[in-house]
Amino acid sequence: MKKPAFWDKKGTVWERLLNPLGKLYAYSVRRRFERSLPYQPVVPVICVGNIAVGGTGKTPVCLALGEWFQRHGYRVVFLNHGYKSRLQNIVVDRARHTARDVSDEALLLAGQAPTVVDRNRGRGVATAEKMGADVIIMDDGFQNPSVIKTLSLLVFDGAKGIGNGACLPAGPLREPLAQGLKRADGVVMVGADQTKLTEQIQKIAPQMPVLSGVLKPVQLMQNPVSRAIAFAGIGRPEKFFNMLRSYGVSLDATYVFDDHHAYQASDLTPILAYDGPILTTTKDAVKLWPAALEKITVVTAPFVFENEPAWDAFLKKGIQ
Repeated sequence: MKKPAFWDKKGTVWERLLNPLGKLYAYSVRRRFERSLPYQPVVPVICVGNIAVGGTGKTPVCLALGEWFQRHGYRVVFLNHGYKSRLQNIVVDRARHTARDVSDEALLLAGQAPTVVDRNRGRGVATAEKMGADVIIMDDGFQNPSVIKTLSLLVFDGAKGIGNGACLPAGPLREPLAQGLKRADGVVMVGADQTKLTEQIQKIAPQMPVLSGVLKPVQLMQNPVSRAIAFAGIGRPEKFFNMLRSYGVSLDATYVFDDHHAYQASDLTPILAYDGPILTTTKDAVKLWPAALEKITVVTAPFVFENEPAWDAFLKKGIQ
């Protein structure tokens, strides 16, 4: 689904017309938690979620958290629901499984630590516990009440914030900001806060920790590229393109695909004809074949903590 333009504007006719459905959607999320009988884990579960749909940066944050816990001696296991995956209740094997089998995000996570794919979060957590996890990092699942979380982090894209602040389908939110903050232990701002969302959060929840970080393209910092083309099938492709431009890349063309797009050879025909650097994301790369990857530069852009002492204090306190 392509995001409607009116999601970024307050007070539009469409927002007013669809707002009753948005309120019903928010009520359904709240009722889901009121009726739940959640699984009680025996190890810490860190939930990295969002309330604004599409491209906030959850998976890079999960990878950064995984690296932090590994660096501090914890055995990390990731849990991912496997968006449109063919397989469920499995441990990802990167040598055997494809993105269609387990989802592109699960393949990325499995490159760093063992990863369980299961839409049944309670069962997935139990599987991770049996694997000997010291800490489980759940990619998505903030609106899923089936597991008691040790820490719940809400991730926001600093450039987009929460749009018009309305709930689906009137706006981009899965639930109202105030409702989501009641279940959150911390907020993560990816990139500079350009919509003054931090101020809104602090008015609603003055004690809420607001942590921050940025996506840094490692290769471009070490080996600058002056001209290129780029393609992406992620939640917000323009975010990737703007990052490239901010590091000095002049883009002759950009190609946008749906989030989680399953690439075919025909998709890349005009792209591979370009006589110069071709750039894409790690999430897209796991769905490409070796012959195509030979001609493409995969831009690794890990999430890097800002004010790392604040992150250290928050995480150490949160899992005690």
